[in-house]
Amino acid sequence: MKKSPIVLFLIIFGMLCVPMQSFAEERESSEENEPAIGGVLEVDAEARGMIALEVVLAQKKILDERLKVYGKIAKDTDRYLHVTVEDEGVVAKVHVKLGDIVDEGTPLLGIKQSDGVLREVVAPAQGTVVSIHVDESDKVDRLKALVSLIDVSTLRSTFDIYEKDLSFVSVGQAIEMTSIAYPNNVFHGEVVFISPEIDEESKSIKVRVDVDNSDYLLKLGMSISGELIHQTEREGLIVPKAAVQMVSGKNIVFVPINEDGIEVREVRLGHSHHDEVEVIMGLNESESVVTQGSFYLKSELEKESFADDDD
Repeated sequence: MKKSPIVLFLIIFGMLCVPMQSFAEERESSEENEPAIGGVLEVDAEARGMIALEVVLAQKKILDERLKVYGKIAKDTDRYLHVTVEDEGVVAKVHVKLGDIVDEGTPLLGIKQSDGVLREVVAPAQGTVVSIHVDESDKVDRLKALVSLIDVSTLRSTFDIYEKDLSFVSVGQAIEMTSIAYPNNVFHGEVVFISPEIDEESKSIKVRVDVDNSDYLLKLGMSISGELIHQTEREGLIVPKAAVQMVSGKNIVFVPINEDGIEVREVRLGHSHHDEVEVIMGLNESESVVTQGSFYLKSELEKESFADDDD
């Protein structure tokens, strides 16, 4: 029997609707199986002691804006010192070796003068010994350099700033820097000069920064990255990054609510730098969060979710 066009349309329409309905049901089922974020974990005093649990108070702080920049420490410096003596004599003793870091007044050499008096030659300033030009028993006079020092307690570095970011930079501005060699160390510096010229090829401006190297870790010619800091008047709620864990694609913190209970709280994050992050939703200033021990609590939360799924 020949089917009418209307009957054929209804049959085809029904066939198309079946997979669409199944897909909707499958999506709803998937959402139902996704672990919910929330609830309270029971963690008594004994358990807290075993995992060395620590908490900190969420604090309001003035936020700053940061511009990521890359640069290099200068390969040379004009902060050289060449040590000499006023009178003739003979080197009796060399007290230092190459690479020694000396303070102002540190003995460098013992010189026996022509009158037989032994005179100690001391460092005129703090620095690193980069050259020793004499040996014991050498004759010396006022024209001969004995020891050369270089002061690398402050280094000059250069960063490239793109034209679009120039309004963010000013002389006297603070900058925090890191290096591949010392990723866990933060070096502090200050912008001392902004070039009046734009490089035609790179379209960037050279910015010079004085870097505090009082620990003598940074070396001449080393590559570094930095963050130029621009202070704002906006306040934000700040917690350590160690307090934030990721569960099912969501950021959570653990908030102690009493002696035995720790609430699992989903939060929304804002700006972050180094070991701190801004919380813009989900936490109040008066509340504390777990820092040390938060990863353990995350593991326990995931175990409970897996157990619920098995049931």
